[in-house]
Amino acid sequence: MSNGGLLQKAIEQQSYDEGDAVIVADVAEPRGAGMMSGSMKQGMGLGVVALLLSWVVSSPGIQSDYAFAGAIPIVLFAGSFYLVWNAIGRKQTAVIAVVYILLAASPYAAMSLSSGEITITESELSDDATQITLTIRESGALFGSSIDSADVSITYDGDNVYDSTVPFSIDREDGFGEYGEIILTVAEWYQGNAADDALYIVTVNFDSSSDSMGLQSNHLQRTIDDVKSDTAGAMGAGGDCDSSKDSCVVGVALKSWSGLDAMGDNPPGGLPHADYTVQGTLFYGSTVAIGYPTVTVVNGIAEWDSNNGEYGGGSVFVGDEGSELPMPGSVDSFELNTKYIPIEDWAVSDYGCYHFTVEVTQESPWYGGSTLSYTSYYEYTEEGDSGTGENPGDPTDEAWTSVTSCDD
Repeated sequence: MSNGGLLQKAIEQQSYDEGDAVIVADVAEPRGAGMMSGSMKQGMGLGVVALLLSWVVSSPGIQSDYAFAGAIPIVLFAGSFYLVWNAIGRKQTAVIAVVYILLAASPYAAMSLSSGEITITESELSDDATQITLTIRESGALFGSSIDSADVSITYDGDNVYDSTVPFSIDREDGFGEYGEIILTVAEWYQGNAADDALYIVTVNFDSSSDSMGLQSNHLQRTIDDVKSDTAGAMGAGGDCDSSKDSCVVGVALKSWSGLDAMGDNPPGGLPHADYTVQGTLFYGSTVAIGYPTVTVVNGIAEWDSNNGEYGGGSVFVGDEGSELPMPGSVDSFELNTKYIPIEDWAVSDYGCYHFTVEVTQESPWYGGSTLSYTSYYEYTEEGDSGTGENPGDPTDEAWTSVTSCDD
């Protein structure tokens, strides 16, 4: 064989070897890059977030308060599955799906197999506002507990106000799982109005597990600590008036407020679940001009004897949208937006100073220790004249005016 032939073979052999090396490099590089591609990292990261979130939302308290929270990790798991599945070339679908199902279910499985833990998930006020029902859910305790009672304690502003052992068991079930209920009678432990700095905290101990919860403050504001009163004169004209006056007082509308103390001259805040009685009286000096029937307010419903319509309809709702309690009469007034008590129904209707006193009382355990009262003052006067110069005529008008006192 000539030198030229040998050289040609060597060149061909070298080309063949280099080709093999190139082929091996081309195959190996994509495989190494694909296993930790950006899509794979994103999918794994999203899966970790979904798993952590699943542990959070598997808590009975979260499931009860946020029913649809469990859908969030499911969506995240689905996104993670797609990214990982796509990163490995959409292969081994069944294996990956099983792994993701196990990951998603693991927090809930752990909750059902772990030791039992109770969570107070809800407090609900009864329709008559006399009782509060606690909803208590249990995680774990796969076979349930044989204990049929729980220890309940309540603190108010840091002081213990209630301790009792009550019948209790996890004996109910709904879409969120098994639960039990404890009913608390408010009058047995109420001590005063709940506030941001004076909370009612209930603690339940059951089968070596315990949980505490702050009761809703608006359910436990029952004590009246501020009262106000007001009247408005109902004005007539022309034929409505005696002695041919141009305008005159034909009656008076009464109202009061009872509730939480407000700043300045603002009316008291509403207490929709308070029980109390209101006595309103319009005086002329020491003489009763109008003695309004006693108003009894129970859980936002005010009732009184209307005397066949002489004093309005005999009932009204109060507290939900404020503390104002209208005390209507028998005659409608478009201007006053209420019914007024006509002047012919007053025991006294002379000109002069009147005062309207409202007294509010409560029974134990709601009362603050004394009767609350408030008095507002008014001048009933004649005004104007029809004459001129030194010969004034008769007054032409009447007025009902708020004043600071009757001593002026």
